[in-house]
Amino acid sequence: MLSTSQIRTAIGEQVVPCTDQSDLFFEPDTSDRFGEKPAAREMRERSARTLCLSCPARDLCLELALREKPAAGIWAGFSSEEITDYLREAA
Repeated sequence: MLSTSQIRTAIGEQVVPCTDQSDLFFEPDTSDRFGEKPAAREMRERSARTLCLSCPARDLCLELALREKPAAGIWAGFSSEEITDYLREAA
């Protein structure tokens, strides 16, 4: 079993789409008090999920997300909310 540090290193050693397109994987910072529009969020997340499908580090990314319980973003094709829900149901 890999440690969290080893997982991070293994992910970093691969060419992963989120490195160059991080804006797809996380809600943009905005000064708009209403935040990201729902349609824009849906399109951004759909694009991120599509990139995750062919990512060589997808399994490692999911393992990292399950360990670290991220508060935001798309991880291995899953939203942080989906990861939280999965962990709650698995407990």
